[in-house]
This record gives sequence, C-alpha cells and structure tokens, in this order.
Amino acid sequence: MKNTITLIFIIFTYTFAFSQSANLDREYFNVSYVKLPTHPILDDLKRTFSTNKRAIALSGFSRVNENGTLDINYRFNGTNVGEVEIKKTKHEKKDDDGNVISTTYSYKVHVTYTSSASISVSNSENIENDYQNDFSEKDNYQSKKFSTYKAAQNYYNNNRSNLRNTHNSQHQKLILNTINSNLNNIYGYQIINKKSEHFWILGKKKHPEYGKHMEAFESMKAAFSKMRSDESVDNLKNELAPIIDYFNSLVPKYTGTKKKEVKMRYASYYNIAKMYYYLDMPEDTKLYAQKLIDNDYDKSDGKYLIRIANELIERFNANQTNTRHFDVLTEDLSNIVAEPIVEQPENSSTLSLELIKAYIVTKTSDTTLVEMDTKDIKNIAYKINTVRYADNGTPIGTEIRSAKELNEVLFIDGTHYKNINFEETTGNQDPLNTTQEKLCKVLVESDKINLYLFYNEEPVIVLPDSETGTSTLSKSYIFSFTKNLERLAKGNAELIKKVNNKVFKNNAEDLIKFCQELAFTK
Repeated sequence: MKNTITLIFIIFTYTFAFSQSANLDREYFNVSYVKLPTHPILDDLKRTFSTNKRAIALSGFSRVNENGTLDINYRFNGTNVGEVEIKKTKHEKKDDDGNVISTTYSYKVHVTYTSSASISVSNSENIENDYQNDFSEKDNYQSKKFSTYKAAQNYYNNNRSNLRNTHNSQHQKLILNTINSNLNNIYGYQIINKKSEHFWILGKKKHPEYGKHMEAFESMKAAFSKMRSDESVDNLKNELAPIIDYFNSLVPKYTGTKKKEVKMRYASYYNIAKMYYYLDMPEDTKLYAQKLIDNDYDKSDGKYLIRIANELIERFNANQTNTRHFDVLTEDLSNIVAEPIVEQPENSSTLSLELIKAYIVTKTSDTTLVEMDTKDIKNIAYKINTVRYADNGTPIGTEIRSAKELNEVLFIDGTHYKNINFEETTGNQDPLNTTQEKLCKVLVESDKINLYLFYNEEPVIVLPDSETGTSTLSKSYIFSFTKNLERLAKGNAELIKKVNNKVFKNNAEDLIKFCQELAFTK
C-alpha cells in the first residue's frame, strides 16, 4: 500500500511539473518595410543615376542617360582560362573476397575559369560618398566522364569556346548581382515585402498560459500582416499596445530562477523587443534587448537585437528620418519617348532604306501597318524604329515606339515577333525586374511547346500552360540540358532516345528540330 501511494505521488509530481514546462516554439509572421541606405541622397529630386551598364539598377532612383547624381561606371575585365588538365581515375571491380577482377579508367577535363570586374561611382552630391570596388568569380569546372583520354580531349577542343562563353555569362551575372546588392545597400531604397520573422511562443498546451500566449501571437500575426512598406505604422502601434502590455504583465508572474520561469521572461522580452524593432522604435528595442541579456538566457539574442537596433538608429540619422515606411519611386527615364522622336539625317534626299511592311498590334488590340528598315529588325526587343515620311512621301527619319506597348509584330514576309515574359541572360537586363516582356521572334508554336528567339541569340521555351518562359542559356539549362529536354519529351520514347544520344545541341537550329518533333509527332 505504501509503495502504491509513493508511486501515485511521483506520477502526480511529474505530471504537474510537465504541465508547467515552458517549451518555446518559433511562430512566424511577415513584415514589410523600406531598407534605408548607409549613404543616402537626401534630396529625392536628386535621386538619379546614369551608368554604362543596363543591368545596374538602384531602387528609389530614376535612371537617366547621362549626368546622374550618381554616375556609375562598370568595367568587365573578361574571363581567364586556367591550365587545362585531363585527369585519369582508376576504377577497380572486386569479387566477394576482395580480389581485383577488372580495372577500367575514366577521364575528366578540369579547367579553372576566373572573371573579374570593377565598379566606380562618382557622387556629384557628395564626393566623400564616392565608391569603388573590385569583384571576381571563379569556377573549377570538370566535365563528365569519358572512357578515353582522346575523347575527353576532343570534347574540350570542340567546346572550349562555348564553355568559356558560358562561364563568362554566368560570372557577369553573379558579379552584377553582387554589385547591385552593394550599390543598393549604400545608396538605394530597397522595398522589403513580406519578410519572414518569428516570435517565441509557448509550445505546451498544458501550460496555464498557453491559450493566452497563442491568442497574443495570432493578434500579432494579424497586425503585422497589415504592414505595408509605404504606409505609416502608427495604427499598428496602437493595435499592438495591448499585446505588449500582456507580455509585460507576465514578467512579475514568473520571477523565479528556474529555467521554465527564466524562459517565460525571455519570451516576453524577446517578443516585445522584436515588435518595437519592426515598429521603427529601436531605442525601445535596445531597452528590452538589455533585459534579455540581464535575464541570462540566450544572451546572444539580446546582443543581436542591440546590434541591429543601433544599425537602424545610424540609418535613421543618416537619412534624417524616423521611419522605414514611405513611398519609393523607381523609374526609368533613359528611354521615355513623350512624343515620337524623329532622327533627321544630314541629307534626307540621300536616305537609303531597304523597307519591309509590318503590322504592329498594341496592348489595346489596335493594329497599324508600318514600314521598317530591314537592318533594324534584328534589334527588336525593347523598341521599334518605324519609318517616318514627309508629306510628299519622302522618308525623313525614324519614329521610335516602345516595345512595352505592343503585343506582337507581324511582317509581310511571315516573320513574327511576340512579347514574351522571361529572364534573359544577356547581361542587359534590369536586376530589379529581370522577368519582363521582350519582343522575341516566333520559331515554333504548338499546343505542346513554344520556342522563341531573343536578340537573334537566346532561345526561349514557353510551355502552353505557363505565362513565363525559360531561356535555354540560363544556368539550369546550360548545366542540365539533356535532363531538361528529357523532361520536355516525356512520353515520346523515340525523341528521348535522340536526346540521350546527344542529337540536339543548345542552339536555335537544333531546338527548332526538337520542338517540331515534339509538337508534330504522335
């Protein structure tokens, strides 16, 4: 009997202790704000930039052709090819006793590709805030396996140009991404939308505070879901005030030194500090971050919150503001055509044009018959030059139309261009809006697959159920070309066999053949 009573007491004590445990779980919410620059241009009317590289972009700035407040000069130094090595690997097959029963060798090409670039920024508003930096990218490339040294050597010799061009393109893209990140951190006003963050909330349902903790979190999550980068947070401050009061009220209820009590205080201090930080109240964040440190449970969180609060205060001071929530204007003024631009030749009577007629179809479905100089067709992407005539019918120049206004262009010889959404890899794209419409030549269109050509050099595949295309010069295609074609040819055994036999290369001519076989074979 005595043993039974003792066992019941132990079980009761354990159950009570378990119910009072303060296990904490991360619960996530979203925030939106404007990331402030370290070296701002305070006068928003002077937030302009000019650059010699189209792929460079600054959030919160207007791009102009020349004489921007920030003049950004980009220089790419090219891609260097290191020593080419063909490495031999020995493969041994052993029996169950560990005896070697056969030996084979494989060969791989190993090459190092290194690219470098530099950037310099002249700041006419404050020369002390000029910026210069060097950048580089390096890849240690190795080919697939070959059964003979000669096969590996032939592969490299036949593909050396393509390999270098591929790494050149990828390196430029990576370098430009880094440059844009650096420049926007220094000068730009980056809009951060729906960034994921977390609070610490009780994870044990048996804890007496669990219900209120979860209710507080749901209220916090709902409040922050209303946060917008371009709207004041004053209403959110009022909405979150009762929740901050609730977490403060828990501190005197859990004053002991036991771990479960220390963790309860930790959750309150952490959640309040996090709320204040995203409500643009860094001084209050520091106050509660110090309480985290003094509470002596995971001091690193307190130190981290103090650090980011101090960084926010520095950016507030540099930008002469106390908020990260305001409207940001980013625009491109470098190719705006308020009225059709007429380019007058020196002697219009000597103007020599080889003309072709075309129908242009606008976004509003208006169709117009125009004439173009055939030499301008290959440059179709972002703008179209159509011939302008004098009243007497003499060609006197060109009228520039923005390609963004058009759905398609149909030439009378059958050549057809359409606006296609995809991310280009030519290095001319705007990193803040890389997936955008561009006029591309129609190569193949069917109910199974569509193929287009951008700037006469970049094939783009668009599936019928997708609104966005994929460049076959993208990294995902360059390094997994065969697998991508296999996936597209799924269900067509004969075509898959050709793909595996390397019948198709990553060029427009072979991709046309592939798409036509896929589209028109049963």
